[in-house]
Amino acid sequence: MNKFPDEFRHIYTLSPEWLQKFVDEIGFRLVGEKIYFPDELASGTGYFTEISSDVSVLVIDSVVNTSVRFTRLPSDEDFWIIYYDLSDSFSKHIINNVNHKIGYKSKLNFAIVDDNISSTYVSTVGERAFTIRLFIRKSYLKTFFNNNEFETDFKDVFDDKKKKMFFYGRIDSRSKIILHNLKQEHIDSANYGLLLKAAAYNLLGYLIERLNTSMPTSSNHLEKDIEAVLLSQEHLLSNLLIPFPGIEFLANIANMSATKYRNLYNVIFGTSPSLFFKNEKLLLAKELLESGDFKLISDVAFELGYHKTAYFSTIYKECFGVLPHTVLKSSHQEI
Repeated sequence: MNKFPDEFRHIYTLSPEWLQKFVDEIGFRLVGEKIYFPDELASGTGYFTEISSDVSVLVIDSVVNTSVRFTRLPSDEDFWIIYYDLSDSFSKHIINNVNHKIGYKSKLNFAIVDDNISSTYVSTVGERAFTIRLFIRKSYLKTFFNNNEFETDFKDVFDDKKKKMFFYGRIDSRSKIILHNLKQEHIDSANYGLLLKAAAYNLLGYLIERLNTSMPTSSNHLEKDIEAVLLSQEHLLSNLLIPFPGIEFLANIANMSATKYRNLYNVIFGTSPSLFFKNEKLLLAKELLESGDFKLISDVAFELGYHKTAYFSTIYKECFGVLPHTVLKSSHQEI
């Protein structure tokens, strides 16, 4: 008989006090800032740390063994929860009885939810779930906006009467690289806390930049236009081995003008189509280098459509901080 409830209802807080209910009722074990799950529930660990009195971060890296619906209830605090999800499979994020697929392979892997809005999260059993959640106090967010920009630009972000979700989209390309690198780290490593805090600061910086440039207008776009842009994004992700096709080509797929397409794409993905394509291509390059299937850097470069190996090596180092030769050498040593 499953000793865990089908649904576990809880709250989040900016401080770690929310964890005590998980310890008392689910059997979580806390060691400092590390979270160890009961084996029957999940294999893996979590990590929760306060960056400041206004910002906290939670990481969950586990393989779920028993399906439980984790339903987060509103708390007395006033903050946003920023979801980044790189789970290997699909997870379900449920708001207002609407199921959203979220995860690495999903169209959507980024979300902003007000803590005053209840939501439910369900991971896929047997698949690695990797999620990061930034908790950011709204009064702190306001300090990044001049005059009354926050109240003016975000007055319609959340409809308290309808409990409407503000935004679902894709992780911007710079944040995705940070998350991808953090996903390779082990939570039990001695310097994980420092790496997580550094990642959280970078994610926060990119989020503020994204809020300032595009997010306020996101709710004004028609669903069919957003679906059209997502369709063009599928084309990009399915054709990473060829050069960037160009804005006009992508706009034609979405059946809209180049200007409208470029602006809406930036709203949804937080970056330009060309930069997103470049970074996705480099993430694929990293996977190919680590696979052990290639002997030469030039082979990986040509596979991805780069005709000059030196150029490929340069942009790879700019992205990941190491030359591709280092990654390729390491992958062959492990075989």
